[in-house]
Amino acid sequence: MALPTRLTGLLGMTRACEIYLPWFTQIRHSRYAPTFSPPVVDRKEYEDGTLPLDISTPVKAAVGDITSAFSYDPLVHKFINIMNKKGEKEIVTKIMNKTFELIKSKQVEKYNRAPELERSSVETNPRVIFKRAIENSMPSMGLVTIQRGGKNYQVPSPLKEKRQRFLAMKWILAECEKKPLKMHMPEKLSQELLDAFHNEGNVVKRKHDLHKMCEANRAYAHFRWW
Repeated sequence: MALPTRLTGLLGMTRACEIYLPWFTQIRHSRYAPTFSPPVVDRKEYEDGTLPLDISTPVKAAVGDITSAFSYDPLVHKFINIMNKKGEKEIVTKIMNKTFELIKSKQVEKYNRAPELERSSVETNPRVIFKRAIENSMPSMGLVTIQRGGKNYQVPSPLKEKRQRFLAMKWILAECEKKPLKMHMPEKLSQELLDAFHNEGNVVKRKHDLHKMCEANRAYAHFRWW
């Protein structure tokens, strides 16, 4: 593409930002040279010993919210970001840690009260309980509003895994907000997570209600191919 004559004298300038090229899209270049290798943040690669140790190769800096610490969990990190509404991430992280402590204490107490033969079925790891509670709360189908012939139809449609996980987390937090104000947030959250872990509570009921609505509107399923 030939440039206008009024721009030909600007090509020799060292600062490219002074060149006015409206038909080009400005791209932010990386501060690292192509010789830099990406950072390794997966802890399993360090434990397996498959990570090549080449000191001569420079490494890019990792993103601030990603770490290879033992306690880091992407699902917990996502839940904390959804629960964080006012930019107080440190307070929300403390609430999440306190929630795990309450879940641990309740399950350990249940483990001690259970008979010897039933103790193996009692889960005491709060992170396992949290992940299974999210899985039990994830809906597989949802309703999408589609307009046909001047009318709006609620059409059942399968949800992506990312959307399922997001709805499950939002429903758990919404149920916590409905509880009395005299209860602290860790108590509310621990109770909802334990109920969802046992396939009980309002969150699981909400998921089943959504599936029933999708089943009732199955006659409009052909509108999904638009």
